[in-house]
Amino acid sequence: MLRHAAVSCLLTVLSACTPVRAPLLAYTCEGGVRLDVRFERDHALLALPGGGEARLTQQVSGSGFWYAGAGHQLRGKGQSLQWTVGEALPLACLVVGP
Repeated sequence: MLRHAAVSCLLTVLSACTPVRAPLLAYTCEGGVRLDVRFERDHALLALPGGGEARLTQQVSGSGFWYAGAGHQLRGKGQSLQWTVGEALPLACLVVGP
């Protein structure tokens, strides 16, 4: 019985240590494209419009933010960003809410 109580207590403590995920931000881009991004500590998770996900690593930026990886780039400041895929021209995007 005592062992069961100890395990139960330990699980309660560990559940309080579960990391909280960063909020998902929704952007509307040129052409009506919706882009969902979750900015984590040192990377961004990009939910691709056609399905799937890309992990972009944070880059050094003089101002604002810059993430790159998997053929994608996100550069921005405040509520706006530019999303570039490969060599295509960047799309301007504005945050519409979490």
